[in-house]
Amino acid sequence: MKLFNDLKIERKGDVITEERSMHEILFYGVEFDFDTGRIREAILSSKAEEKKAFLRGVYLGCGIISTPPSYHLELRFEKEEELKIVSLILSQFKVRHHSTTERIYIKGRENIKDFLYLIKAYNAYMELEEDLVKRSVSNIANRLANFEYANLKRQANSASEDVKKIKALIERGDIDNLDEDLKEIAFLRLEFPFLSLREIAEKTKGRFTKQEVYYRLRKIASYGKQK
Repeated sequence: MKLFNDLKIERKGDVITEERSMHEILFYGVEFDFDTGRIREAILSSKAEEKKAFLRGVYLGCGIISTPPSYHLELRFEKEEELKIVSLILSQFKVRHHSTTERIYIKGRENIKDFLYLIKAYNAYMELEEDLVKRSVSNIANRLANFEYANLKRQANSASEDVKKIKALIERGDIDNLDEDLKEIAFLRLEFPFLSLREIAEKTKGRFTKQEVYYRLRKIASYGKQK
């Protein structure tokens, strides 16, 4: 409104409305019409930094941006000719967008970041970057947690089967028929059912590796089948 007053643009009245956190100013009876053709030529013949400043003004005047996770930026226009000028400049700066007769849409985090960086809206740009980092860290943490859960589940199932087969050998009186190294691993598994193969190997004080523990447990498990 101050800008209109400074430009001495005559009108009959101004009305300010608000809807869903959006403010709109309606100027009634404006006795002035912008020369869109002259403006278009001036903008298109201007320097790159001047075009960026123009886009910055367009965004401040008729732009909205939604918060994540939708990543949606929109520019609204009353005249199609005005929209075409802005769309042309966006294309010159290779900002991906699409439009209707009244609106220009920029969708996707990376495309919106390109636009915000172009118009030097660095704070908003960094907010999107920060959101990206948070989401990436969260996704990695979830993947690691899922992997760890699946790994622990496999480990528990395997340990349960080992214990069950070792107990069966004991009940049949076959445990003493095992070689001493197999017997040692069998009793370690019974004593520490929740340890990993690496941790059981550590209990042998370096005499067996993780792979050697695995091999002996498999041999113990197949003992009954071989008889």
